[in-house]
Amino acid sequence: MRPLVKICGVMNEKDAQVCAKYGTDFIGFVVDYPKPVPWNLDLEQATKIIDTVRDTGTTIVVVGGNREKIMEIARTTKPNYIQLHYRESLEDTRYLVEQLAEINIKVVKTLFPDSTNLIQEAKEFAATGVYALLLDARIPEKATQGGGADLETYNKLQASLDCPIMLAGGITHENVAAMLEATNAPIIDLMTGVENYPGSKNEERVAQLFEALETLK
Repeated sequence: MRPLVKICGVMNEKDAQVCAKYGTDFIGFVVDYPKPVPWNLDLEQATKIIDTVRDTGTTIVVVGGNREKIMEIARTTKPNYIQLHYRESLEDTRYLVEQLAEINIKVVKTLFPDSTNLIQEAKEFAATGVYALLLDARIPEKATQGGGADLETYNKLQASLDCPIMLAGGITHENVAAMLEATNAPIIDLMTGVENYPGSKNEERVAQLFEALETLK
């Protein structure tokens, strides 16, 4: 059985439609992120693109910052999921999970490799009621630098928690089968692995990704 697939960093209607066409489970948009990243959209841009795939795809908006700003982004863009991808505290995460549930939006919380006690942190965030956690290969302060997934750490997290954990970091159509064999990840997250350059998705690579996943069924 293939994992669920998130393709993030979508920046235009064409790429959003490509993701929907191939059955992407989570179409991701980076909105008003607090650090300079090439995939950033403003509220107006994001809402316009998300509107084009509301009926054909599941949307997830990647954010960071204070809770008031995040709630404003959520109410404006109205995605299916919000991904907290910065240094949100346990208190803020718990608050956002509760508040967003009232408008039918689920939450994903990102974990970063510089945590001093990653497993304990993961358990605490999982207890807030998030839909899933995501183990990133990069920290927010170096979000534009590439990084490969830490499969050993991912497996330790997965063995320690019941909460779904999204696998991210250097996934492509060429290595996805091996990475899934090593982790059995229920959800994978791609961005640069299906791009020509930041913000431009490559339809052929998207197609090749789903072709590779078909062999796993």
